[in-house]
Amino acid sequence: MVLQITQDTFNNAVKENIELLGLTEEEAVEETVKQFEAQGVDLSKIIKESMSKEEFNEIIECAKTLEQLQKSKNAAEQINNNLNTLKLECEKGLQHKVAAGKTGVYNVLLNIYENYPEKNVKANTLKALIALMTKQPDLLDSRGVEFIMTNIKDDNQDFEIRRLILKWTKECCVMHEMNRQHIYDAHILDNLKEFLKEHIPMEVIREALSVCRALVLDDDVRVEFGRAHEHARVIASETLCLLMSLLNKFRGEEQLNNDILLTLTSLMVRTEFCKKVEDAGGLDIIKSVMTTFAQNEKIIRQCFKLIKSLAGNDECKIHIIQKGYAVVILQSLSSTTLSPTTVTAGLSCVAALTLRSPENSKVLFDNGIPEVILALMKQHGDQKQVQKTGSWAIRNMVSRSKYQCKTFLELGAEDIIRGSLKRFKDIEYDLKAALRDLGCDVKLKEEWTGKGGVLTTGFNKLEIDD
Repeated sequence: MVLQITQDTFNNAVKENIELLGLTEEEAVEETVKQFEAQGVDLSKIIKESMSKEEFNEIIECAKTLEQLQKSKNAAEQINNNLNTLKLECEKGLQHKVAAGKTGVYNVLLNIYENYPEKNVKANTLKALIALMTKQPDLLDSRGVEFIMTNIKDDNQDFEIRRLILKWTKECCVMHEMNRQHIYDAHILDNLKEFLKEHIPMEVIREALSVCRALVLDDDVRVEFGRAHEHARVIASETLCLLMSLLNKFRGEEQLNNDILLTLTSLMVRTEFCKKVEDAGGLDIIKSVMTTFAQNEKIIRQCFKLIKSLAGNDECKIHIIQKGYAVVILQSLSSTTLSPTTVTAGLSCVAALTLRSPENSKVLFDNGIPEVILALMKQHGDQKQVQKTGSWAIRNMVSRSKYQCKTFLELGAEDIIRGSLKRFKDIEYDLKAALRDLGCDVKLKEEWTGKGGVLTTGFNKLEIDD
């Protein structure tokens, strides 16, 4: 659990350092920061400058003006100007957002939205809310949740306004577990499903997908246990068919395809969902997407991650290779311009497909995957994750197909892996295990003797075939 303090606690500590130690304000702030950081306190949302500083004056004045105008009926232009100013000020950084939040402008913005029917005022209000609460979701309260649900289901509402509400909703969910739970418990999924239809504008679909992904995050360090898995389970059960239909319908749309692939990957938390994607024709659709966007590294990387997730189901794993993915994967990995993150995703995908599957290993082997694996490990010799996932792929390839060892060794696998051993001591086990399965002479450290103690082996049992 991360330690946090309020702004008032920080300000009082600064005041004490000024009075007790005779420091200037700047010296007191610096000393206070050091004191709290030494205690492990998170100061990311604390304003470390004096609120009297000029850089925060505009935020304070802007908030005051909006508060005075919130009930006016004929001040749309003035309100829009101040909303734009507030948005620009909040976008300067987190401390500016915190300063704005302390003025109480959050409720003022909700009041303005409800009091003004003009579309441009509503849109600018939502843009200001997004700027205010991005990375500062703590401001959301029960009124905000009710506001989201009331306006998101309003069929008479303009799609652009609903898109902005979805965008704000997503920002309220990021890094805040309780907001996610409150929004989810308000049955937002029923409304999100209505946005995942072919006739809905593409930008609105993308924002709805971003909310789905935000609801299954597990990124709030203040909460020991979240409900990400439960949310993912229900969302997957109710949206997978809709997502596959969208991917099939819009398979030529780059940005939407990437968002759908991201969402699908985030929802693959149970093995039966992998089969559900396959039953919906997912394997053919994903393969088609990889072919269509063969030169698009971002989409190829996301496809690798999704295939790896689908390979968690043993039936899907077999069917993926039977569908001819070996050639597609080989071609996708053969580009010389691939980034280390894409290579890592691709090698991890190969490792997942060949885990306890000599049949898959044989097909990939016959299509020349050993040359590709080793070429990538050699090309990215300074990248630890590439070396780690490459060693996983080699292990799973040869573990139950020993006839492949000769080919890997002739291609220089031993020299490449031993070179990595000298550079990356913290993945020593993974690299040595690959050497062992290749039949090379290697001394493995005995991790556990059965006499008590902690097992410290770092490899992932789900990734590597033992």
